[in-house]
Amino acid sequence: MNAAAALAASGLDTSELPPLIQPVKPEQVTLRPAPALMRKAWGKGIQAMTLGNTVYVDPAVLAGPRGKLGLLVIHELVHVRQWRKRGVIPFLGSYLNDYMKGRRQKLGHRGAYRQIGLEMEAREIASRFVGSVDDQPV
Repeated sequence: MNAAAALAASGLDTSELPPLIQPVKPEQVTLRPAPALMRKAWGKGIQAMTLGNTVYVDPAVLAGPRGKLGLLVIHELVHVRQWRKRGVIPFLGSYLNDYMKGRRQKLGHRGAYRQIGLEMEAREIASRFVGSVDDQPV
């Protein structure tokens, strides 16, 4: 499945999404079920991981409510844009630096994860689309 199909099935009004993720085209982003080994490595509460143009999603989320998946896809499309804009090494460096800064501030895993700047941007953009479904932002 690609991100465009997931968004179309979600029931979300995504007409305002394109400029927020430019130059990313959702039809060119692949959604795949995350393998068990990958999910084991994720921290608690992680539902997806973006690597380049591929988003690995927890199979339970893929099979769950379409609106919730749509919000997650928007969040992950922001990460695809971030990868493209920054490049792999700068993206990962910024992500890990923010996470480690949180850990040095004595935040737990979840707290450190939530203060990562790249995650905060993705959550903020996804939250703009919550109004048309009953799900919470990712």
